Amino acid sequence: MDRKRKVRELARGASPRFSRRKVLTGLTAGAALVASARVARAACAITPGQAEGPFYPAAIEDFDWDLTRVTGGSGRAEGEVIEVTGQIQDAKCRPLSGCEVEVWQANIHGRYSHPRDMPRGRPLDPNFQGYARLTTDKGGNYRFLTIIPGSYPAMADWIRPPHIHFKVRAPFNPPVTTQMYFAGHALNDKDLILAPFSQAQRASLEVAFDKIRADGIRAGTFNLTLAG
Repeated sequence: MDRKRKVRELARGASPRFSRRKVLTGLTAGAALVASARVARAACAITPGQAEGPFYPAAIEDFDWDLTRVTGGSGRAEGEVIEVTGQIQDAKCRPLSGCEVEVWQANIHGRYSHPRDMPRGRPLDPNFQGYARLTTDKGGNYRFLTIIPGSYPAMADWIRPPHIHFKVRAPFNPPVTTQMYFAGHALNDKDLILAPFSQAQRASLEVAFDKIRADGIRAGTFNLTLAG
């Protein structure tokens, strides 16, 4: 089986039958090299691209900015509610309005609302939306409410840290896919997808939720810079 086929299988959620080294090579090393080259040419550091993963939503019903509630639900999603804000800009640090920003993530138990994500003792949360589709304003800004996702096993010896997937479609640019992480989480240092990136690149992907809103909800800022 060649390397490209193995990478495709992992992206589809196939059973992992290969080594850590091959996973690293197939999923992130190429992205890290491309990102590094773009950073050298850019006025602002380009946000590193990452794999989309196998759990991009298969069926989308609710997609408003509040992932903590669903239409017809019985209450708020389980977990700590947080607010994520940010700005999308180009390589010359200019804000990009009218970008479509898709976000998706696991619930507090580390389970995606996706038919291919096997339960393994991780229940669904009927009150968690799990996906949002946003549009940046004139200043390139976006915001949404969600919860801190749980970690989950990707392989027998690999636990993915909490993260949120992003896919950004800017006018006249190809889509950019990446992931946002939570600064200070112990699993970040052991993650095979984060491992190839430099400290500066990792810092651009890790968000500290150290701002407190008037209602007690913690908030963090995740800015993305596109190469196009």
